[in-house]
Amino acid sequence: MKVQALGLTSEAASFRPEPEPELLSAKAYYGGYKPFDVKGEVTTAKHMETRMAARSGRSPPPDLPSLLLDGRIVYLGMPITAKVTELIICELLWLNYNNPEAPLNIYVHSLGTQTQFHQAIAFETDAYAIMDTLAYIRPKVYTLVIGQAFGNAAMIVASGAKGCRFATPNSRLMTAPPRINRNFGTTKNIMIRANELENNTQTYVKFMARATGKEPEEVRKDVGRNRYFSAQQAMDYGLIDRISTPMDLETIERKDYEGRLQAQQNASMRSRRVPAGAGAGGGGPETGF
Repeated sequence: MKVQALGLTSEAASFRPEPEPELLSAKAYYGGYKPFDVKGEVTTAKHMETRMAARSGRSPPPDLPSLLLDGRIVYLGMPITAKVTELIICELLWLNYNNPEAPLNIYVHSLGTQTQFHQAIAFETDAYAIMDTLAYIRPKVYTLVIGQAFGNAAMIVASGAKGCRFATPNSRLMTAPPRINRNFGTTKNIMIRANELENNTQTYVKFMARATGKEPEEVRKDVGRNRYFSAQQAMDYGLIDRISTPMDLETIERKDYEGRLQAQQNASMRSRRVPAGAGAGGGGPETGF
């Protein structure tokens, strides 16, 4: 009844037009192949943008951070703020998705969530989110301190796989208890913040005890105040496993992006030259494609 009310017959309602090949040319155009004219205008910028997305991995990364990520290196070189946490977690999840069996490296030069004057500049939960992500992903995690790893940054270094936690000879580490800045308000609100600070401290102690192999009571006593470590002292305490030398660091494979792109282009050109019936009972010569 609804079909008739619209003025359509049953044949018209069930009619499905045959797709026209030229209307589907966008896929070929975005993939870099354009065997026929495209209906409508596609801007050069959109063409380049879509081709870059479709051909990821064929060309070199566009900048240095992307090149490090392509080498499975995550560099934490800033305080652990919300935006830095978002970036680190995204990189870890991508590396886990891209190849969960290959190890990854985290290089750390960070003040953690506090300034050098011990003022909180971020929430402790930002660092705990990174810790939970490290526990979630499958790749083996190597950590290396370059310069300094203070507070929660030292906790991230200590969370690497056993035997895979390094520090450069002149680096410094520091354990520091979670802090909140001076607060104003009602007594009830201040008590709520104090309880949250205690919960964050317990979480910090739990992570550090697991990483160092020490009892939580001992760790809580040790992190009650700022405690600085040289590379050797950090190794004795259990924050790292070795003081790095050039021979300890795994060599990152140098990837010949231009060579890969040229090889793929050559293979694509050879495949287009193969006759349609070749290799399929058409009597043509056998090929390797």
